Amino acid sequence: MKKLSYLFLLFVGVAAAFVSCDDDDPTPSNGGAPTISVTPTTASGIAGASIDFNVTATAGTGGTVASVTANDGSGAVTVSGTTYSYSIDAGATLGSTITINFIVTDDQSPAQTATTTATVTVGKTMVNLTSPDIDDATLVDNTVYNMTANVEYLMDGLVFLEEGSELNIEAGTVIKFKATPTSDNASSLIITRGAKIFANGTATDPIIFTAEADDLTGNSLTPQDNGQWGGLLILGNATSEKSGNSEIQIEGIDSGEPRGLYGNTTPIDDDSSGELTYVSIRYTGIGFQPGDELQGLTLGGVGSGTTIDYVDIFSSADDGIEIFGGTVDIKHISVAFSTDDDFDFDLGWRGKGQFLFSLMLSDASSYDHAGEWDGASPDDGLNSMPELYNCTFIGPGTAATGRDKALLFRENFAGTIANSVLVDFPANLMEVQDLTNGVGDSYGKLGTDLNILNNTWSNFNGAGTLDINVLKITSKDGKDNPQTPDDPNGTALITHLTDNNNKVEAAVAIKGISRAQDNGLDPNVTAADTDVATLPAGFDAADYRGAFDPATTSTWLDGWSSLSKFGYLVN
Repeated sequence: MKKLSYLFLLFVGVAAAFVSCDDDDPTPSNGGAPTISVTPTTASGIAGASIDFNVTATAGTGGTVASVTANDGSGAVTVSGTTYSYSIDAGATLGSTITINFIVTDDQSPAQTATTTATVTVGKTMVNLTSPDIDDATLVDNTVYNMTANVEYLMDGLVFLEEGSELNIEAGTVIKFKATPTSDNASSLIITRGAKIFANGTATDPIIFTAEADDLTGNSLTPQDNGQWGGLLILGNATSEKSGNSEIQIEGIDSGEPRGLYGNTTPIDDDSSGELTYVSIRYTGIGFQPGDELQGLTLGGVGSGTTIDYVDIFSSADDGIEIFGGTVDIKHISVAFSTDDDFDFDLGWRGKGQFLFSLMLSDASSYDHAGEWDGASPDDGLNSMPELYNCTFIGPGTAATGRDKALLFRENFAGTIANSVLVDFPANLMEVQDLTNGVGDSYGKLGTDLNILNNTWSNFNGAGTLDINVLKITSKDGKDNPQTPDDPNGTALITHLTDNNNKVEAAVAIKGISRAQDNGLDPNVTAADTDVATLPAGFDAADYRGAFDPATTSTWLDGWSSLSKFGYLVN
């Protein structure tokens, strides 16, 4: 009996001890975890700007929100209320991303937390250009500019789109350029290295770059009224070379202007300078001084990430389009009534060209070539080597003077021209530079790096037979010093042309040649020729010679180009 009583008392004491211990511990909460959400979850802004976030924080059952904090990595700050205004550091790097952690803590014991995040990208200022007047001070770096079709813009002097900036131009927008600028010798738009232009017109609403005096009808200015302003220049970071230099000053811009450089010591061949589609460029070519002219469209060191497609260049006092180095591809390009070369390539351009068209005036002896194609100086390691397919070039007529050849190949120029039609030139099909021992010329590259394939040469003065009488061999070097050619009779050239399915025809190979506003120009071929060279990868399918598909009665010039709008092109 005494033993049982003792054991009972011992049990009670131990139980009491356990109860006493439990009374000293905190009572756990029974509520759920808190929640937190934030909008927006992603945002962008320029350095120094503020962005407002809406924060919703709730506690679980039985608890309340004790605190809400935000932390961008530099330390936590208290969020008061439901709105948090975040200030981007003024020194933040353009393009960098900042992650902000939002944390809610409740009052339960132990405290519970929940976290959500938002990201901020350090971006560019957005500016809508509502005033028509634009000069160089208007555009600054790291800014996105928007031009709209309801404003007719007027550019005054040289206007540079600075590095890091973008220019978006709405379809149907008209941008004019002052003939007598407030400063500078010419008005032009220059897209600098690291900047981008997005000028995307349509076949019904092209974007027009033109002279101040242009009434857009084709009646206020004639094709001879060129040189009203400079031109459009696009500069990039792709491979280019001149006299051993990979950074080069673009022609027409003062040598002391650093924004006129193109190429790069560390080239970016897939560099993007933006997009040009359905763009018309008119009445260009004014120069600062003789030999320092601007073209309709100038591309310097432009990379393959850039789109140049459906571009119309009408009435240039110098070249239609000139390409200096780079890797950009061009497609559906029309050049009408330039007074120098229609397509001028130089300093190591290695892109593709397809569906290229040109039409020359017949009333001036100073005109030059459909193509002046230079490789580089003989001492440069980089030479031009584009691939050109489906061109149609119409010359100044068989009675014209001055332009004595359709194409000029010189200074290490190589590459391919194929499946093309050249018609209505006064003398030579081409001139090929042949220097002593083939050093620094194009002639020595025939059949290897220079290939002339499956072209039709039509209606040349005296043409009909492929012989030296329709070809020209030049033996002058880049400094105009005569040398002794390796093949003065052009025997290798004639063999190359004959073996590669080039044709010389006396008849006119296209349906209609006109240089008047009489709807008489029809650049379609009179008969389809499917004897074509195989197109390399990256080209549009085209089993015909020339720039226009003979299976259709229309052309890609219809509706949007100057030749169409001004009444030159057949209806």
